[in-house]
Amino acid sequence: MNKTKWEIAWDEARLKSSGRVRKQNEAAWAGYWDEVADEYLGDVIAGEPVYRAIVDHLTKQSAFRDGDSVLDIGCGPGTYALLFAERARQVDALDSSAAMLDAMLREAAHRGLDRLRPLQVKWEELVPKDKYDLAFSAMSPAVKDAETLLKLEACSARSCCLVTYGENPDYGPINDLWGLIIGERPETNTFHYVYPYNLLLEINRKPTLEMFVLERAKQVPVDRLVRQYDTYFSIFTAIDAHGERLIREYFEARSDVGLFEVKTHVRLAAICWDVPGDPGP
Repeated sequence: MNKTKWEIAWDEARLKSSGRVRKQNEAAWAGYWDEVADEYLGDVIAGEPVYRAIVDHLTKQSAFRDGDSVLDIGCGPGTYALLFAERARQVDALDSSAAMLDAMLREAAHRGLDRLRPLQVKWEELVPKDKYDLAFSAMSPAVKDAETLLKLEACSARSCCLVTYGENPDYGPINDLWGLIIGERPETNTFHYVYPYNLLLEINRKPTLEMFVLERAKQVPVDRLVRQYDTYFSIFTAIDAHGERLIREYFEARSDVGLFEVKTHVRLAAICWDVPGDPGP
């Protein structure tokens, strides 16, 4: 079967991506996500008003309803799974990182939520026994092409939602340090909304699209950032003493009393659609 125009375009963007998961760096990526899990949860709590607004939008779209069963693919530390669990019958929260799932379960216990079931499995290896009312994924490298997008749809009996980038993000220190440590970085964004959104239109779905803006700033100790970025760049290249010194000098030159201000400005695109043949509410 011939690929569609947007399926081809998405494949090309993925192959150009310098940060994509490959067999040779899969274990290193896993180590990185484990290392940042607790700090990631802190960011999730700080950004919760935006994530809650997205869940409210899904409710208005009838993509998420009280008493639903939900599959959250690439759930991280529970960014959305914690919110779904307030009203869902059950939330199956899938992530390959044990540390991310542990962080989610600690927060769920703190909030008194007991409808979360962690699934530590790779998305490509999941074989669901039943279909869910809502199949959902947000900002996850698991949904990266037509095949993985349609697998998401195949897991749903009614509604689907993908939250991804609404614009090319400013990666800030990553872009600067990439040039210092590795070299020129190809300009591509596999996770831009235009690929899944237009692909869904091509295959005769009727996706809706809504944009949300996430903004925050925090002060982070330089030592913590050096450890984090050492681990991150070790995914792509060997970091020696020279590379670590470049990372440390970058943050120290831009810090105040050992603290670096990390700014986030991300436009999020929420794409919702119904499974073909679903009769609706």
